[in-house]
Amino acid sequence: MNLALYELTDAYRLALQELPEDATEEQVSLALAPLKGQIASKGQNIAAFVLNLEAEAEAIDGAAKKLKARAESITRRQEGLRHYLYANMKALGITEIKANDGTFKAKIVKNPPAVEITGAIPAEYEKVIPEQRVPDKNKIKDDLKAGVIIDGARLVQGERLKIE
Repeated sequence: MNLALYELTDAYRLALQELPEDATEEQVSLALAPLKGQIASKGQNIAAFVLNLEAEAEAIDGAAKKLKARAESITRRQEGLRHYLYANMKALGITEIKANDGTFKAKIVKNPPAVEITGAIPAEYEKVIPEQRVPDKNKIKDDLKAGVIIDGARLVQGERLKIE
């Protein structure tokens, strides 16, 4: 009969309760020996399984770290190549390059206008984040777009290379 550890634990407790109070150590040992052996065997199996799971988790974690490092390396490489292509297109005055088969194109596009804080800004353009005052860039952007002049802030519009 193959019992689970909790069932063996219950059987062990029951066997202890059923022993007479005046049982000798030898009688206790004989009565509990079969259960102790099964419990020890079950415990060893569980401990071995825990060690296997621990090793598997460590192996997966190691593989994940390697994959993350590889992904970061690839991302840096593609960013570098993107910048390289952008810089050379700008230098030559080229705004678009299309693939011969029409599967993609690379073009220089304007970014949406962004707020650049150049100095102290009026208090009405600040918002409070727990115990800290920071510029409310959305409010600043809306007012700058509407033509309001705000000391210490301006709209800037950059470019980027878009490959689609």
